[in-house]
Amino acid sequence: MSRYSLKPLSHRADLFEVAVGWDAGLSTYFAIVFGAPEIACEPEVLLWRGRTFSEICAVGELIDIVVGIAEVTPELRFRLDADRSAEPSSLGTKLS
Repeated sequence: MSRYSLKPLSHRADLFEVAVGWDAGLSTYFAIVFGAPEIACEPEVLLWRGRTFSEICAVGELIDIVVGIAEVTPELRFRLDADRSAEPSSLGTKLS
């Protein structure tokens, strides 16, 4: 599994963090958006996509989810593609 923490855009002060990555176990990319935490509380999960099998299969779809709320660097797409190639889904493979 890979996970990258993206900085929310400056006009999104209501957000604490945007996390994206590749989950080989679920064969999906994922995006989790955390709200700004209140005093002595954990950040609230505002959005969680990619928590079911093969929910987000393309990097472009993942980028579309977060591009309006977080800083997306040009190399992020390549890193996510590389993560998927390095750790493909293990589902469907035969166990010895």
